[in-house]
Amino acid sequence: MATIMVVEDNVKIRANTIFQLEDAGYHTRGYASAEEASAYLTDPETVKPDVLLLDVRLEGKSGVELVAELSPKDQLPPTIIVSGEASINETMEALRLGVYDFIEKPATNERLMQTIRNCLEVTALKKHIKQLEAGLPGGTTILGTTAGVSNLRQQIRRVAPTQGRVLIRGESGTGKELVAASIHENSTRRDGPFIKINCAAIPGHLIESELFGHVRGAFTDARNDKQGLFEQAHGGTLFLDEIGDMDLALQPRLLRVLEDGTVRRVGDTRDRKVDVRVIAATHTDLEEEVREKRFREDLYFRLSALPIEIPPLRDRLDDIPILFTHFVQQACKMHMLPKRVVDPGTFDALKCYHWPGNIRELRNIAERMVVFGGDPLTADQIPGAIRSGGGGVAELLRPIKLAAFPSLRDFKAQCEREYLELVLHSTNWNVSETARILGIQRPHLHQKLNQLGIHRPG
Repeated sequence: MATIMVVEDNVKIRANTIFQLEDAGYHTRGYASAEEASAYLTDPETVKPDVLLLDVRLEGKSGVELVAELSPKDQLPPTIIVSGEASINETMEALRLGVYDFIEKPATNERLMQTIRNCLEVTALKKHIKQLEAGLPGGTTILGTTAGVSNLRQQIRRVAPTQGRVLIRGESGTGKELVAASIHENSTRRDGPFIKINCAAIPGHLIESELFGHVRGAFTDARNDKQGLFEQAHGGTLFLDEIGDMDLALQPRLLRVLEDGTVRRVGDTRDRKVDVRVIAATHTDLEEEVREKRFREDLYFRLSALPIEIPPLRDRLDDIPILFTHFVQQACKMHMLPKRVVDPGTFDALKCYHWPGNIRELRNIAERMVVFGGDPLTADQIPGAIRSGGGGVAELLRPIKLAAFPSLRDFKAQCEREYLELVLHSTNWNVSETARILGIQRPHLHQKLNQLGIHRPG
C-alpha cells in the first residue's frame, strides 16, 4: 500500500488527516514543519513517500519554499497542496515546479481520497513508461501492457537475434516502423545502419535507382555515381515499408537480391555483394495481392519467413492511458510547453472511440490537446467527433455500423459541428477570426455555436 507524508503544523488537522488516510488503508508519516520534512526527503537512506500532502502556511519555511527547494534537485515526491491561504502567485509557482494538484481547505474526505488515487495512477503510468523505455535501446519503445502488446514484444525478442527476414503486418498507424527499428536495435546488426524506405512514397521510375543505385550517365539526371539503399545498409538492416505497393516490374530485381545477395546499379555492368537483413511491412493483404497477380508469390515467400502481426489500437484500448500520457509528455517537450496533467476521466472518453488511424491518430490528438487545451487536460477538450465516439462524417455513412442512414438534418449538423470545431481550433478559438474565415457575422457564429452545443475546451 502507498505511503503518504502529511506536512501540517495544526495538530488536530494533521491527526484527522492521518486517521482518514490510515482508515483508507494507506501508510502515513506526519510532520509539523517543512524543515522536518526536508530533512527526511533529502536523506539518501530514507524510503521516499508515494505522495506528499503539504500545507502552504507553516511555521518557518512555507510549503511553496519546500517545493522550490526540492524540485530542482529531483527530490520532490508527487505532491498535493492542501491549503486555504495560498495566493495566486504561490499557486502558479507551485504548479510550475511540478505540484500535482491544489485542494482548498476544508477538503471533504471524498475529494482528498480521489485526488490521491488520481495522483498515484498518473505516477504509476509515468513510472511504467520509464521502465519500458529503459527496456529497449535506441528509443524503440513498444508501450503497453495488454496481452497483444506483450505477445508482440515477445515475438520481437525471438526474431531479433536471428538473421531471418521479417514481414510486419498491421493497419496504417499501428507502428510498423517502430517494430522494425526495435528488431534492428535488438539484433546482432545493431551497430550497423538502419536504412528505411517507403515504397509507396517514391514514384515507380525513381525507386529502382533509390534501392540499387545508378552510375553516371545511366539516365538524364544521373550526373554522378550513386550508392543505392542496399549498399548503404551493408552490414545492417533495410526496412521496406509498404512493400505491397512496390511496382510489379521491379519485384524480380528485389527477388534476385534476396536470393544471391548481389545488387547491380542502374546502368552498370557488374554486380556488388551486399550483406543486408531485409524487414518488410505492409497494411495490405499480400495473399490477396498474390492471388490477383499484383504481387509475386516467390517474392512473398522470400519476405515472409518470420511474420509479425501488430494489433490495432481498438484491440488494445487498455493501453490508451500509457500511450496518451507518453504522447502528451512528448508534445510538451517538443513544443517547449509546461508539463500537462491528464484527468483520468479523459482516458475513459478516449476508450469509447474506435481509432481508425490507430496510434498515429492518438498521438495527433494528444499533440492537439497540449497545444490548444488547458491544464489539466480533460475530456471536454477532446475534439467533438472523437469525444462522441464517432469517426467523423465518414463514419456516419457506414450503414454497416448503423441500423439506418442518419437523417439529413443530423448529417448536416454533424458536418457543421466538425467544420466549425476545425476552424476554431486553427484560430485558437478566436471567434472574430473564425467568423471572418467563414464569411459570416459574429452574432450568427455565436448562434451556430449555441445551437450545435460547441463550447471552448476547458
